[in-house]
Amino acid sequence: MRYQRAWRGRLPASNAFAMAVAISLIPLSSVAHASAAGTPSAKRSGSGPAGAGAGAASGVTAAGELSAVTVTASKRDQPLATLNGAAVVVEQPALDDAQVANTLDLARVLPGVQITSGGSMLFPMIGLRGISSAQDFYNPALTVYVDGVPQLPTFSSQTLLSVDRVELLKGPQGTLYGKSAEGGVLNIVTLPPDNTPRVHLRAGVSSRGGNVEQAEVAGPLVKDLLYGAVSLAHVDAPGDLRNPASGANHQGGSRSFAGSAKLRLAPSGAPWEVNVSVGRDCAKATQDIYVPFDDIGSRTADIDPRLPAQYAESYMRRCGNSYALSGRYDFGQWRLSAISAWQTVDIERRFPFLQYFSQQPEDWRQNVQELRLATHAPGRRWDAVFGLYRQDVHQSRTYVNDMVIPSVVNLSTTASSNESKSLAAYGDVTWHVTDALDLSAGLRASRDQAWTQFAGAAMASASTYAPFAGVSGTAGNRILGKVSAGYQIDPAWRVYANVSQGYKPGGFNLAPSSLADAQAYGPERAVSYELGARYDGRSLRGSVALYRIDIRNAQLYSSDSLGYQSLRNVGDTRSTGVEFGVEWGIARGWTAGLDGFVNHATFRSYTDPFGCATCSGNDVPFAPRYGFTLNVGGEVPTMVGTVRPRVAVRWLGAQHFDVANKLRQGGYALVDASLGWRPRRDVELTLYAQNLTNRDYRTYAFRAPTGNLAQVGLGRTVGVTVAFDY
Repeated sequence: MRYQRAWRGRLPASNAFAMAVAISLIPLSSVAHASAAGTPSAKRSGSGPAGAGAGAASGVTAAGELSAVTVTASKRDQPLATLNGAAVVVEQPALDDAQVANTLDLARVLPGVQITSGGSMLFPMIGLRGISSAQDFYNPALTVYVDGVPQLPTFSSQTLLSVDRVELLKGPQGTLYGKSAEGGVLNIVTLPPDNTPRVHLRAGVSSRGGNVEQAEVAGPLVKDLLYGAVSLAHVDAPGDLRNPASGANHQGGSRSFAGSAKLRLAPSGAPWEVNVSVGRDCAKATQDIYVPFDDIGSRTADIDPRLPAQYAESYMRRCGNSYALSGRYDFGQWRLSAISAWQTVDIERRFPFLQYFSQQPEDWRQNVQELRLATHAPGRRWDAVFGLYRQDVHQSRTYVNDMVIPSVVNLSTTASSNESKSLAAYGDVTWHVTDALDLSAGLRASRDQAWTQFAGAAMASASTYAPFAGVSGTAGNRILGKVSAGYQIDPAWRVYANVSQGYKPGGFNLAPSSLADAQAYGPERAVSYELGARYDGRSLRGSVALYRIDIRNAQLYSSDSLGYQSLRNVGDTRSTGVEFGVEWGIARGWTAGLDGFVNHATFRSYTDPFGCATCSGNDVPFAPRYGFTLNVGGEVPTMVGTVRPRVAVRWLGAQHFDVANKLRQGGYALVDASLGWRPRRDVELTLYAQNLTNRDYRTYAFRAPTGNLAQVGLGRTVGVTVAFDY
């Protein structure tokens, strides 16, 4: 039971795709008639991303005009064109066009954002403006939210269900969101059920035996009173690595089953509503697999081929449950909102590494409450949002590390428990000085507490073990501020400036391995300065932003021994750069977008006693020097239906994976393309290719006792999907 054989990550091809094709092509004139403009079906095929940099085609009218965009991640409904900061909004049709099935896929549609996994989907590395969560997997620099609820760090990589849009606020968002928002905030907004019946079915197959099946049904349970929605998804995405010890292929992938259900009580004409939602997402994966740094083209895992079968395969199973109860009440020009949410994540994880075998099960529990009061009326002289926030997170973990060759010997075992609590009050006020000039100021006061308790033993000699244990706690108060100004030069042009703060609280290493982990590290603090301009015309939308982010007491892993690292404050960093985005409604049904950034992130000082003495001035890891994305998409009416060609080219500059700047990935380009055919307004068949040129590139790397190892990006993937909307 302890070393049961791992799942190989491959299933027989699903029959759901063929069934969906047959069903969707049945003549249903009433359905086609119902899918007129303004229905969910029409929306799915006609809108996309916009903002400070836009990805693939945005919403475009028959006259080639771009549609207006609203953002809610600022915790009150606000037109994107009036936001005093850089932001991106990607609507659901653009997600489907890019075959975005989970949060890791969002890198294909979010300009300037790098998203990949740090060896495992449990640890997504999200980078933005030279700030990355790769330095601490458990305490990200950019937090993922779903309908305003923060997701546990090991649950940030999850299947997307019933998504309406994805909103990204760039730069520190500490006053509104508190901790772990130095790089920004990613808020996933789902579709609420209402009086409109809605059905979405989608199925497809792809390279290496991959397949996807998705179904969403929503509508009124009691007209004008009670509404419901159910979403289900199965995504099988095999990898393309080979395990030399077991002989298994298609390693490095994952298979997930996810579902959610919602109830919305909103009497017609009433000023209030109540929402209840539940969800579950279970994933199995063959990950934690690495290849030799200098031989990534072989796609062969660096695992000792002598490993016995029971130790030769990777296995990970993660199941997350989410529950939320929310409500709102409108009175006068104000809206009072409340939410209480709970989340649990249970993880079973084991994998071979060189001649070793590691087991690392974890359990997570989180509960969050927020009470918010915000203005909710146009034409006010001032707008504001005020709130109270509470978050409680508990994690328990077991770590067992065995040497398997030449004989099975336990090297170390650790059991740990960690808890953190956050309490905060915040406010943000915007004064509309004139019709053109806005001034804003925000403030957040928070208290963060953390506790750790662990015990374990490590081999000291061939026959003895050295025990270690630790119990400790830490607490701190933090005041964060933000000021901004925006000026509307004319109906199309707006300029803005802002200064904002962010932080990551002090705490403890959540993967303790020695007595040193009982010592707390201090908080990491960030200050951002941003100057930007935005143009919002009828057929052209663009933006540009200059920024500088200074981080003091950066939190990084520190040690001279792999597997026995501790989090420490190692120095200061500075990230400076410029980013831009242009989106153009070329003609009827056609759009083009160009986004880019140039960034320079370095260590201004580096004081890690176990690190290199000359690291000051080095590049910050996982911070590419530049990145550009070109997107072109359109709709071509034909006698047999509408044809929708799309192509996206993403260039990413060179980056380092270590503070010593010895492990480097050069610049590379990825090409994605798709061709959709819509024989009817409610049916679409899409052929797509990701990484069309089959480019080999590294996404993560580190030094190991036997040499440098890397994680390699997925090779060419070709697939076809069929979707039906009502």
